Amino acid sequence: MLENTRIFVKRLGNSDIQPATEFAFKMIKEVYGREIDPVWDHDLLNFEDLYIKTRGNTFLAAFNENGEIVGTLAVRRYDGRIKSLEGFYDLKATAELAKCYVDRKYRRRGIGSLLVKEAEQFCRGAGYKVIYLHTHMYLPGAYEFWHSQGFKLRLDEGGPRQTVHMEKFLSP
Repeated sequence: MLENTRIFVKRLGNSDIQPATEFAFKMIKEVYGREIDPVWDHDLLNFEDLYIKTRGNTFLAAFNENGEIVGTLAVRRYDGRIKSLEGFYDLKATAELAKCYVDRKYRRRGIGSLLVKEAEQFCRGAGYKVIYLHTHMYLPGAYEFWHSQGFKLRLDEGGPRQTVHMEKFLSP
């Protein structure tokens, strides 16, 4: 029974790159209905450089008792690339969360919350003061999940992609 499943979260290393990227690409196909895109998936295609070798970045995964990845969450330094947010964030003190996915069979069991808790601990240790993310209102439960994790709405862009930008200020 899934209720008795033991889940553990860890920061990924080189030996985890292939299973992590396979899981993320499978989830991207399921959630967004698209294939690998070098622009949108640049981070996954350069996993080692971005998440293992770059200080202040990490990629977390939740594993079941069989060692299978059932959830992921990436943390990286926010790079200021989003024009509508220009001037809002100190780029040296702002982390961005991305690639938050939980396998359909494991949803609503606290795995997302567990990943966020680990990400927040990592961010505090890395010296970040703010965590930024964006999501889309058309994704079932996404906005509500992030709101329940303490993230506040920064900007609702609306439009066809229904993008919302959210943030959370970290306490020391």
